[in-house]
Amino acid sequence: MFLQLWSIAAIYILYCIKPAALYDVKYISENFNTFEYMNLSFSHGESPVWDHASGMLYWVDALQQDVHALHYASQKHKVKHINYGEVNIVMPVQNSSRLLVGVRNALFLMDWDKPGDSALRFVAAFDQGLPDNILNEGRADALGRFWGGTKGRQHGNNVIHDKGSLYSLEPPHFVPRVQLKPVSISNGLAWSLNNTILYYIDSLARKIEAFDFDLEKAHISKRRTILDIDEYWDDDVIADGMTIDEAGFIWITLMFHGCIVRINPDTRQIVERYKLPVTLTTSLTWGGPRLDDLIVTTSRRNMNATQLKEQPLAGAIFILHNMGTKGVPSYKFVFSNADNY
Repeated sequence: MFLQLWSIAAIYILYCIKPAALYDVKYISENFNTFEYMNLSFSHGESPVWDHASGMLYWVDALQQDVHALHYASQKHKVKHINYGEVNIVMPVQNSSRLLVGVRNALFLMDWDKPGDSALRFVAAFDQGLPDNILNEGRADALGRFWGGTKGRQHGNNVIHDKGSLYSLEPPHFVPRVQLKPVSISNGLAWSLNNTILYYIDSLARKIEAFDFDLEKAHISKRRTILDIDEYWDDDVIADGMTIDEAGFIWITLMFHGCIVRINPDTRQIVERYKLPVTLTTSLTWGGPRLDDLIVTTSRRNMNATQLKEQPLAGAIFILHNMGTKGVPSYKFVFSNADNY
């Protein structure tokens, strides 16, 4: 199966925050004038990740329980249906043909060539005793550990507060270690370029936060706020996915408002913001041969017929060009002898 990428000209200037804050924002890059989007829509696109070595883009359709892979150069596309529950995470595994996937409240290694959930090899379970919780977001650190967190039971767009946790997981035993609790919707994760700071989003806390990060000990400390969402947006808007660029600035998606913002974490200021023609922006990553394409996943979850008519591109994946910066390679999950596990 192949995905056709259609290019359209557009400038969605960024009136997506409270007017009082507009005067504090400087537009560093004015070159963003086109984007591409995939002609497939997904019920809830999430977890985009770029494998620089293979030129592959991975993402999931969480509600359809599908893992997707797109070879960027050839546009060859393949889909793996799990059929075991909500899938929110996909991640390459170091020196392995398998992928790490988060299904319901657990992590598995996944084979492409085996059908359904027979392709899954169990690694670890999270939030045991809370069977309705979902493993919602995950990334690998510079040593290949998994860091990820959970969210409480969701009904419609509402999630039960304070039922989740942020975890780390490392070899050889892969026992989940609680790093932070309680959290409500564990979301975006990114590390500073020198790996001394972990940036983190708990969506319902409505803050972009930072911790001192000890890479060797997998320890976080000195929690502080980088950006308070309440100072810019109303209660309906939450921060979701996060990535970092080569300048050390963090980028976040704003769910329910369709905005992407770039933040200088040192000055704690928004320096750029972009509006897409959809409301539900979920996550983002840097990709492409030069890591200068900003790839954004979106959703159509719980949208009614009127909303879908007004937003025909809801659920598409957008590729933004000419952003004036680029990303850095992401890390892979380390699991020794993963292909034979």
